[in-house]
Amino acid sequence: MTVETDMLTDAALRFSEAIRAERASTLDALANERQAALQIIQALRNETKRRTRQSTGRFAFGLLLGTAMGSAAIYVLHQRASEEMRLGLTARAESTGVSLQERVKQAIEAGKRAAANQEQAMWDDYRRRMIEQAKPKPRQEDPLF
Repeated sequence: MTVETDMLTDAALRFSEAIRAERASTLDALANERQAALQIIQALRNETKRRTRQSTGRFAFGLLLGTAMGSAAIYVLHQRASEEMRLGLTARAESTGVSLQERVKQAIEAGKRAAANQEQAMWDDYRRRMIEQAKPKPRQEDPLF
């Protein structure tokens, strides 16, 4: 039995050494995979930062370009409108002969008249509703069943 026991012990020792070697290689492989995963994560973070900087730069460039184009368009349109307005106001003032101060006074008076007319209409409507509410309503007879 000692030969068989020695053989079994020897086989168990070889088996445990194989398991230790396998475990060590598995742990090394896992450590290598972890290191590779960390490198991939770092590369993805760097790519995200690069894209963020790039998109921020594009946005800022687009914003500046849009602002410049809008300002130029407003300037061109305003120049034409201001010339037309200046010519139109001069022509109207010369044709009517009424000063700006007179026209403002007339506009204020017209506004006051419109406000007074609206106030009177509202009072008339209020009085009409009060009279309608004060009238007694005819009683309806309850049907008998």
